[in-house]
Amino acid sequence: MFLRRMTFLFLAFVVSFPAGGGTSGPGAEGYAGSEACGKCHGRIYRQWKLSPHANMLRDARKDPGAVAATDFSRVPFRKEEILWSVGSHWVQKYLTIIDNQYYVLPNAWDLVKEDWEPYSIFNWRERPYTQSCDGCHATGYDPSTKSFREPSIGCEACHGPGEKHAASRAAEDIVNPERLPKDRRDMICESCHTDGKDTQAGGRFPFPAFFRPGEDLTRYYSDFSPPKPGSRKWYKGTMDYRERHRMYLFWQSKFYSTSRACDICGFDRGRTAKEERYMTRDEYCGTCHKKIYAAGSGHSRHDPQSAHCVDCHTPQVAGGGQRYSIHDHKFDFSGPELPCTECHAEKNPGGKNAPPHDFRFRPVALKDTLTMEQACARCHPERNAADLLRDRKSTARSTP
Repeated sequence: MFLRRMTFLFLAFVVSFPAGGGTSGPGAEGYAGSEACGKCHGRIYRQWKLSPHANMLRDARKDPGAVAATDFSRVPFRKEEILWSVGSHWVQKYLTIIDNQYYVLPNAWDLVKEDWEPYSIFNWRERPYTQSCDGCHATGYDPSTKSFREPSIGCEACHGPGEKHAASRAAEDIVNPERLPKDRRDMICESCHTDGKDTQAGGRFPFPAFFRPGEDLTRYYSDFSPPKPGSRKWYKGTMDYRERHRMYLFWQSKFYSTSRACDICGFDRGRTAKEERYMTRDEYCGTCHKKIYAAGSGHSRHDPQSAHCVDCHTPQVAGGGQRYSIHDHKFDFSGPELPCTECHAEKNPGGKNAPPHDFRFRPVALKDTLTMEQACARCHPERNAADLLRDRKSTARSTP
Protein backbone atom coordinates (compact mmCIF):
# COMPACT_ATOMS: atom_id res chain seq x y z
CA MET A 1 0.00 0.00 0.00
CA PHE A 2 2.82 2.39 0.88
CA LEU A 3 4.61 1.72 -2.41
CA ARG A 4 1.40 2.24 -4.36
CA ARG A 5 0.78 5.55 -2.56
CA MET A 6 4.34 6.72 -3.25
CA THR A 7 3.97 5.74 -6.90
CA PHE A 8 0.78 7.79 -7.14
CA LEU A 9 2.46 10.81 -5.56
CA PHE A 10 5.38 10.44 -7.95
CA LEU A 11 3.18 10.45 -11.01
CA ALA A 12 0.97 13.21 -9.67
CA PHE A 13 3.87 15.58 -10.35
CA VAL A 14 4.10 14.61 -14.01
CA VAL A 15 3.11 17.51 -16.23
CA SER A 16 2.96 17.95 -19.96
CA PHE A 17 6.40 18.18 -21.48
CA PRO A 18 7.72 20.34 -24.32
CA ALA A 19 8.13 18.54 -27.64
CA GLY A 20 11.76 19.53 -28.03
CA GLY A 21 12.76 19.62 -24.37
CA GLY A 22 15.66 17.61 -23.06
CA THR A 23 19.06 17.65 -21.48
CA SER A 24 20.79 17.35 -24.82
CA GLY A 25 22.13 20.68 -25.94
CA PRO A 26 25.39 22.51 -26.49
CA GLY A 27 27.12 20.77 -23.59
CA ALA A 28 30.68 21.56 -22.61
CA GLU A 29 32.98 23.34 -25.05
CA GLY A 30 35.41 21.52 -27.30
CA TYR A 31 33.42 18.35 -27.98
CA ALA A 32 32.84 17.17 -31.54
CA GLY A 33 30.67 14.08 -31.01
CA SER A 34 31.39 10.44 -31.86
CA GLU A 35 30.18 10.75 -35.44
CA ALA A 36 33.04 13.16 -36.11
CA CYS A 37 35.46 10.54 -34.78
CA GLY A 38 33.92 7.91 -37.03
CA LYS A 39 34.88 9.80 -40.18
CA CYS A 40 38.51 8.79 -39.70
CA HIS A 41 38.24 5.93 -37.23
CA GLY A 42 35.44 4.04 -38.93
CA ARG A 43 36.27 0.53 -37.75
CA ILE A 44 36.60 1.51 -34.10
CA TYR A 45 33.46 3.62 -34.37
CA ARG A 46 31.45 0.66 -35.70
CA GLN A 47 32.73 -1.53 -32.87
CA TRP A 48 31.80 1.11 -30.31
CA LYS A 49 28.28 1.29 -31.75
CA LEU A 50 27.81 -2.37 -30.74
CA SER A 51 28.73 -1.77 -27.10
CA PRO A 52 26.48 -0.98 -24.11
CA HIS A 53 28.35 2.31 -23.71
CA ALA A 54 26.99 3.50 -27.05
CA ASN A 55 23.42 2.67 -26.01
CA MET A 56 23.36 3.93 -22.45
CA LEU A 57 21.05 6.91 -23.02
CA ARG A 58 18.58 6.92 -25.92
CA ASP A 59 15.96 9.48 -26.91
CA ALA A 60 12.63 7.65 -27.01
CA ARG A 61 11.07 10.43 -29.09
CA LYS A 62 13.58 9.95 -31.91
CA ASP A 63 14.62 6.30 -31.58
CA PRO A 64 11.80 3.73 -32.08
CA GLY A 65 13.94 1.00 -30.49
CA ALA A 66 14.91 2.95 -27.39
CA VAL A 67 12.33 1.34 -25.09
CA ALA A 68 12.81 -2.40 -24.56
CA ALA A 69 9.83 -2.90 -22.24
CA THR A 70 6.81 -4.50 -23.90
CA ASP A 71 4.08 -4.75 -21.24
CA PHE A 72 2.82 -1.58 -19.57
CA SER A 73 -0.34 -3.06 -18.06
CA ARG A 74 1.25 -3.51 -14.60
CA VAL A 75 3.08 -0.20 -14.19
CA PRO A 76 1.62 3.23 -13.33
CA PHE A 77 2.81 5.01 -16.47
CA ARG A 78 2.35 4.75 -20.20
CA LYS A 79 5.01 4.17 -22.84
CA GLU A 80 4.19 7.59 -24.28
CA GLU A 81 5.36 9.23 -21.04
CA ILE A 82 8.89 7.88 -21.49
CA LEU A 83 11.24 10.47 -22.97
CA TRP A 84 14.60 8.74 -22.53
CA SER A 85 15.70 5.17 -21.82
CA VAL A 86 18.75 4.50 -19.64
CA GLY A 87 20.66 1.22 -20.03
CA SER A 88 20.81 -1.57 -22.59
CA HIS A 89 22.64 -4.46 -20.93
CA TRP A 90 21.06 -5.62 -17.66
CA VAL A 91 18.33 -3.19 -16.61
CA GLN A 92 16.65 -0.33 -18.44
CA LYS A 93 15.27 2.67 -16.57
CA TYR A 94 13.04 5.39 -17.99
CA LEU A 95 12.92 9.18 -17.69
CA THR A 96 10.04 11.62 -17.75
CA ILE A 97 9.72 15.35 -17.05
CA ILE A 98 8.39 16.73 -13.77
CA ASP A 99 8.38 20.51 -13.28
CA ASN A 100 10.84 20.91 -16.17
CA GLN A 101 13.30 18.43 -14.62
CA TYR A 102 14.03 14.85 -15.62
CA TYR A 103 13.35 12.08 -13.10
CA VAL A 104 13.54 8.28 -13.22
CA LEU A 105 10.15 6.55 -13.32
CA PRO A 106 9.38 4.13 -10.43
CA ASN A 107 9.73 0.86 -12.37
CA ALA A 108 12.70 -0.53 -14.31
CA TRP A 109 12.69 -3.21 -17.01
CA ASP A 110 14.90 -6.24 -16.34
CA LEU A 111 16.39 -6.98 -19.76
CA VAL A 112 17.41 -10.52 -18.81
CA LYS A 113 14.13 -11.63 -17.23
CA GLU A 114 12.02 -9.40 -19.50
CA ASP A 115 9.94 -8.24 -16.58
CA TRP A 116 9.38 -5.18 -14.40
CA GLU A 117 11.04 -4.56 -11.06
CA PRO A 118 10.37 -1.69 -8.63
CA TYR A 119 12.83 1.17 -8.61
CA SER A 120 13.09 4.10 -6.23
CA ILE A 121 15.64 6.77 -5.36
CA PHE A 122 16.10 8.12 -1.85
CA ASN A 123 14.87 11.76 -1.68
CA TRP A 124 14.07 11.57 -5.37
CA ARG A 125 12.64 15.10 -5.60
CA GLU A 126 16.02 16.45 -4.54
CA ARG A 127 17.90 14.36 -7.09
CA PRO A 128 16.88 15.18 -10.66
CA TYR A 129 18.51 12.97 -13.25
CA THR A 130 20.40 15.78 -14.98
CA GLN A 131 22.29 16.58 -11.79
CA SER A 132 22.68 13.06 -10.44
CA CYS A 133 23.42 10.92 -13.49
CA ASP A 134 24.09 12.74 -16.76
CA GLY A 135 27.77 13.30 -16.01
CA CYS A 136 28.42 9.58 -16.51
CA HIS A 137 25.57 8.55 -18.81
CA ALA A 138 26.32 11.22 -21.41
CA THR A 139 29.40 12.84 -22.96
CA GLY A 140 30.50 16.45 -22.78
CA TYR A 141 28.49 17.34 -19.67
CA ASP A 142 28.35 21.03 -18.74
CA PRO A 143 27.72 21.45 -14.98
CA SER A 144 26.62 25.07 -15.37
CA THR A 145 23.80 24.34 -17.82
CA LYS A 146 23.32 20.64 -16.93
CA SER A 147 23.34 19.84 -20.64
CA PHE A 148 25.51 17.45 -22.61
CA ARG A 149 27.03 17.31 -26.08
CA GLU A 150 26.13 13.69 -26.83
CA PRO A 151 23.86 11.10 -25.16
CA SER A 152 25.50 7.85 -24.00
CA ILE A 153 29.20 7.20 -23.35
CA GLY A 154 30.86 8.37 -26.54
CA CYS A 155 34.44 8.40 -27.80
CA GLU A 156 35.26 11.64 -26.00
CA ALA A 157 34.21 10.22 -22.62
CA CYS A 158 37.54 8.35 -22.68
CA HIS A 159 39.57 10.50 -25.07
CA GLY A 160 38.54 13.95 -23.88
CA PRO A 161 37.24 16.86 -26.00
CA GLY A 162 38.03 16.12 -29.63
CA GLU A 163 36.92 19.15 -31.61
CA LYS A 164 40.47 20.46 -31.96
CA HIS A 165 41.80 17.03 -32.95
CA ALA A 166 39.03 16.55 -35.53
CA ALA A 167 40.17 19.76 -37.21
CA SER A 168 43.95 19.29 -36.93
CA ARG A 169 44.20 15.47 -36.87
CA ALA A 170 47.28 15.99 -34.71
CA ALA A 171 48.01 13.33 -32.07
CA GLU A 172 48.87 15.95 -29.47
CA ASP A 173 45.34 17.37 -29.67
CA ILE A 174 43.63 14.27 -28.24
CA VAL A 175 44.09 11.95 -25.26
CA ASN A 176 45.17 8.42 -26.14
CA PRO A 177 44.59 6.28 -23.02
CA GLU A 178 47.11 3.68 -24.22
CA ARG A 179 49.85 6.30 -23.92
CA LEU A 180 48.90 7.29 -20.38
CA PRO A 181 50.50 5.86 -17.24
CA LYS A 182 48.50 2.96 -15.81
CA ASP A 183 47.04 4.98 -12.92
CA ARG A 184 45.81 7.74 -15.26
CA ARG A 185 44.28 5.17 -17.62
CA ASP A 186 42.40 3.58 -14.74
CA MET A 187 41.23 6.99 -13.53
CA ILE A 188 39.17 7.37 -16.70
CA CYS A 189 37.13 4.30 -15.71
CA GLU A 190 37.23 5.13 -12.00
CA SER A 191 35.59 8.50 -12.65
CA CYS A 192 32.28 6.74 -13.29
CA HIS A 193 32.70 3.18 -12.03
CA THR A 194 33.20 4.23 -8.41
CA ASP A 195 30.97 6.20 -6.07
CA GLY A 196 32.14 9.51 -4.63
CA LYS A 197 31.66 13.27 -4.42
CA ASP A 198 32.67 16.08 -6.74
CA THR A 199 35.13 18.42 -5.01
CA GLN A 200 34.95 21.35 -7.44
CA ALA A 201 31.27 22.22 -6.95
CA GLY A 202 30.71 21.75 -3.25
CA GLY A 203 29.77 18.10 -3.55
CA ARG A 204 26.63 18.85 -5.58
CA PHE A 205 27.40 16.09 -8.09
CA PRO A 206 27.95 12.37 -7.35
CA PHE A 207 30.48 12.30 -10.20
CA PRO A 208 33.58 14.40 -11.04
CA ALA A 209 31.79 16.96 -13.19
CA PHE A 210 34.93 18.88 -14.23
CA PHE A 211 37.30 15.94 -14.72
CA ARG A 212 38.79 15.30 -18.17
CA PRO A 213 40.59 12.13 -19.32
CA GLY A 214 44.32 12.26 -18.66
CA GLU A 215 44.00 14.43 -15.56
CA ASP A 216 44.49 13.44 -11.93
CA LEU A 217 41.08 12.30 -10.71
CA THR A 218 41.94 12.99 -7.07
CA ARG A 219 41.83 16.73 -7.83
CA TYR A 220 38.16 16.48 -8.74
CA TYR A 221 36.74 13.58 -6.74
CA SER A 222 36.81 12.30 -3.16
CA ASP A 223 35.38 9.58 -0.95
CA PHE A 224 35.31 7.04 -3.76
CA SER A 225 35.33 4.03 -1.49
CA PRO A 226 33.18 0.89 -1.71
CA PRO A 227 29.63 1.34 -0.40
CA LYS A 228 28.63 -0.40 2.81
CA PRO A 229 26.56 -3.58 2.35
CA GLY A 230 22.88 -2.83 2.73
CA SER A 231 23.34 0.93 2.34
CA ARG A 232 21.44 3.05 -0.16
CA LYS A 233 24.53 3.13 -2.38
CA TRP A 234 24.67 -0.67 -2.52
CA TYR A 235 23.19 -0.86 -6.00
CA LYS A 236 21.82 -4.39 -6.31
CA GLY A 237 22.23 -5.60 -2.75
CA THR A 238 25.36 -7.58 -3.64
CA MET A 239 28.61 -6.82 -5.38
CA ASP A 240 27.59 -9.09 -8.23
CA TYR A 241 27.82 -8.84 -11.98
CA ARG A 242 25.13 -6.15 -12.18
CA GLU A 243 26.96 -3.73 -9.92
CA ARG A 244 27.88 -0.69 -11.97
CA HIS A 245 30.76 0.33 -9.70
CA ARG A 246 33.05 -2.34 -11.03
CA MET A 247 36.33 -0.66 -10.16
CA TYR A 248 35.98 -1.86 -6.56
CA LEU A 249 36.06 -5.39 -7.91
CA PHE A 250 38.89 -4.66 -10.35
CA TRP A 251 41.00 -3.41 -7.45
CA GLN A 252 40.67 -6.90 -5.94
CA SER A 253 41.84 -8.62 -9.11
CA LYS A 254 45.28 -9.96 -9.96
CA PHE A 255 45.36 -7.59 -12.95
CA TYR A 256 45.37 -4.53 -10.70
CA SER A 257 48.56 -5.71 -8.98
CA THR A 258 50.33 -5.97 -12.34
CA SER A 259 50.97 -3.44 -15.08
CA ARG A 260 47.63 -4.21 -16.73
CA ALA A 261 44.98 -1.51 -16.71
CA CYS A 262 41.24 -1.61 -17.35
CA ASP A 263 41.69 -1.98 -21.09
CA ILE A 264 43.20 -5.46 -20.67
CA CYS A 265 40.21 -7.04 -22.42
CA GLY A 266 39.54 -4.36 -25.02
CA PHE A 267 36.62 -2.03 -24.53
CA ASP A 268 33.24 -3.33 -23.50
CA ARG A 269 33.65 -6.66 -25.31
CA GLY A 270 33.55 -4.76 -28.59
CA ARG A 271 37.12 -5.10 -29.85
CA THR A 272 36.82 -7.92 -32.35
CA ALA A 273 37.72 -8.52 -35.96
CA LYS A 274 34.04 -9.13 -36.70
CA GLU A 275 32.56 -5.65 -36.77
CA GLU A 276 29.04 -6.80 -37.52
CA ARG A 277 28.48 -8.37 -34.12
CA TYR A 278 29.31 -8.23 -30.43
CA MET A 279 32.25 -10.26 -29.12
CA THR A 280 31.15 -13.63 -27.71
CA ARG A 281 32.00 -14.58 -24.14
CA ASP A 282 34.44 -17.22 -25.38
CA GLU A 283 36.21 -14.63 -27.55
CA TYR A 284 36.28 -12.30 -24.56
CA CYS A 285 38.02 -14.95 -22.43
CA GLY A 286 40.32 -15.65 -25.37
CA THR A 287 41.73 -12.12 -25.33
CA CYS A 288 43.90 -13.29 -22.43
CA HIS A 289 43.70 -17.08 -22.57
CA LYS A 290 44.81 -17.38 -26.19
CA LYS A 291 46.18 -20.93 -26.06
CA ILE A 292 43.17 -22.32 -24.21
CA TYR A 293 40.78 -20.53 -26.56
CA ALA A 294 42.62 -21.93 -29.58
CA ALA A 295 42.43 -25.44 -28.12
CA GLY A 296 38.63 -25.24 -28.01
CA SER A 297 37.03 -28.62 -27.34
CA GLY A 298 40.48 -30.08 -26.73
CA HIS A 299 40.45 -28.14 -23.48
CA SER A 300 36.77 -28.30 -22.54
CA ARG A 301 36.02 -31.85 -23.74
CA HIS A 302 32.72 -30.46 -24.98
CA ASP A 303 31.26 -29.53 -28.32
CA PRO A 304 31.94 -25.77 -28.78
CA GLN A 305 28.27 -25.23 -29.60
CA SER A 306 27.02 -26.85 -26.39
CA ALA A 307 29.37 -25.48 -23.74
CA HIS A 308 31.28 -22.26 -23.22
CA CYS A 309 33.99 -21.00 -20.89
CA VAL A 310 31.54 -19.51 -18.41
CA ASP A 311 29.53 -22.72 -18.15
CA CYS A 312 32.32 -24.40 -16.22
CA HIS A 313 34.37 -21.52 -14.84
CA THR A 314 31.55 -19.45 -13.30
CA PRO A 315 29.67 -21.71 -10.87
CA GLN A 316 26.45 -20.59 -9.24
CA VAL A 317 26.40 -18.34 -6.21
CA ALA A 318 25.27 -20.36 -3.21
CA GLY A 319 21.62 -19.66 -2.53
CA GLY A 320 21.41 -16.91 -5.10
CA GLY A 321 20.63 -18.91 -8.19
CA GLN A 322 22.62 -16.41 -10.26
CA ARG A 323 25.95 -17.08 -11.91
CA TYR A 324 29.09 -15.16 -11.38
CA SER A 325 29.93 -13.29 -14.54
CA ILE A 326 33.17 -12.16 -16.07
CA HIS A 327 31.56 -8.76 -15.67
CA ASP A 328 32.19 -8.87 -11.94
CA HIS A 329 35.76 -7.78 -12.78
CA LYS A 330 37.38 -9.72 -9.94
CA PHE A 331 38.36 -12.43 -12.42
CA ASP A 332 38.34 -14.82 -9.48
CA PHE A 333 36.93 -18.26 -10.18
CA SER A 334 37.79 -19.89 -6.86
CA GLY A 335 34.14 -20.27 -5.90
CA PRO A 336 32.21 -23.42 -5.06
CA GLU A 337 32.68 -26.60 -7.07
CA LEU A 338 30.45 -27.01 -10.08
CA PRO A 339 28.86 -30.43 -10.55
CA CYS A 340 28.50 -31.61 -14.12
CA THR A 341 24.98 -32.58 -13.11
CA GLU A 342 24.01 -28.93 -13.24
CA CYS A 343 23.89 -29.37 -16.99
CA HIS A 344 23.71 -33.17 -17.29
CA ALA A 345 21.59 -35.81 -15.62
CA GLU A 346 23.72 -37.60 -13.05
CA LYS A 347 25.91 -40.29 -14.62
CA ASN A 348 24.27 -39.67 -17.97
CA PRO A 349 25.94 -36.62 -19.53
CA GLY A 350 24.05 -35.56 -22.62
CA GLY A 351 22.39 -38.96 -22.87
CA LYS A 352 25.73 -40.65 -23.57
CA ASN A 353 27.65 -43.28 -21.69
CA ALA A 354 30.60 -41.95 -19.74
CA PRO A 355 33.47 -43.56 -17.81
CA PRO A 356 32.79 -43.69 -14.06
CA HIS A 357 33.83 -40.49 -12.33
CA ASP A 358 32.47 -38.22 -9.64
CA PHE A 359 31.06 -35.59 -12.04
CA ARG A 360 32.77 -32.81 -10.11
CA PHE A 361 34.61 -29.93 -11.72
CA ARG A 362 37.27 -28.12 -9.77
CA PRO A 363 37.34 -24.43 -10.71
CA VAL A 364 40.57 -22.74 -11.67
CA ALA A 365 43.01 -22.03 -8.85
CA LEU A 366 41.21 -23.11 -5.71
CA LYS A 367 43.13 -21.05 -3.19
CA ASP A 368 42.96 -23.67 -0.45
CA THR A 369 44.56 -26.33 -2.67
CA LEU A 370 47.39 -24.30 -4.23
CA THR A 371 50.87 -24.26 -2.78
CA MET A 372 52.67 -20.92 -2.77
CA GLU A 373 54.88 -22.10 -5.62
CA GLN A 374 51.89 -23.20 -7.71
CA ALA A 375 50.21 -19.85 -7.10
CA CYS A 376 53.32 -17.96 -8.24
CA ALA A 377 53.72 -20.19 -11.28
CA ARG A 378 50.28 -19.16 -12.54
CA CYS A 379 51.63 -15.72 -13.45
CA HIS A 380 55.25 -16.78 -13.97
CA PRO A 381 54.91 -19.77 -16.31
CA GLU A 382 58.54 -19.48 -17.37
CA ARG A 383 59.50 -20.64 -13.86
CA ASN A 384 58.57 -24.11 -12.69
CA ALA A 385 57.43 -24.92 -9.17
CA ALA A 386 60.79 -26.46 -8.25
CA ASP A 387 62.68 -23.27 -9.19
CA LEU A 388 60.23 -21.15 -7.23
CA LEU A 389 60.54 -23.41 -4.20
CA ARG A 390 64.35 -23.09 -4.29
CA ASP A 391 64.01 -19.30 -4.55
CA ARG A 392 61.66 -19.20 -1.56
CA LYS A 393 63.97 -21.35 0.56
CA SER A 394 66.96 -19.23 -0.47
CA THR A 395 65.07 -16.05 0.44
CA ALA A 396 64.03 -17.53 3.78
CA ARG A 397 67.65 -18.43 4.64
CA SER A 398 68.93 -14.97 3.73
CA THR A 399 66.23 -13.14 5.67
CA PRO A 400 67.53 -12.00 9.11
